[in-house]
Amino acid sequence: MLTHILVPLDGSAFSETAVKPALSLGEHSHAKVTLFTVMLRIPASRLHVPMYDQQSEEGGRHYLETIRAAQEEAPPVPIDIAVRLGTPAESIEAFAREAHADLIVMSTHGTTGTDRARPTLGSTAWKLMHHAPCPILLMPPDRTLEAS
Repeated sequence: MLTHILVPLDGSAFSETAVKPALSLGEHSHAKVTLFTVMLRIPASRLHVPMYDQQSEEGGRHYLETIRAAQEEAPPVPIDIAVRLGTPAESIEAFAREAHADLIVMSTHGTTGTDRARPTLGSTAWKLMHHAPCPILLMPPDRTLEAS
């Protein structure tokens, strides 16, 4: 039985195609859904500026709030949001463990879209397939998005 579904989003229309299927699964299994995004963090260095991290995190939170608000006609499912600073695959994996996610629902491709070198999976999906602490439901890209 599912109790917590994690939906990683990267700001791309590709990634957002996973939201509706995740909400539908959440409704049928009475699970909460967490919309999750990772804001890239500049590695600690002399140039590290804490204010940048705060602004980046606020931007991620605003993005997820916008996605959550757009789900007016979605099934009545509890939708949480979470933002982390770091690198995508590693941050998604760590959050899935911390939050005890039962399932990750994500698109096969995100901000980079599809390419000839790896037409079946994006790099984040590829890494998570090998390291995620729970099953992953991969949504194929909406080919109409590639044309726009």
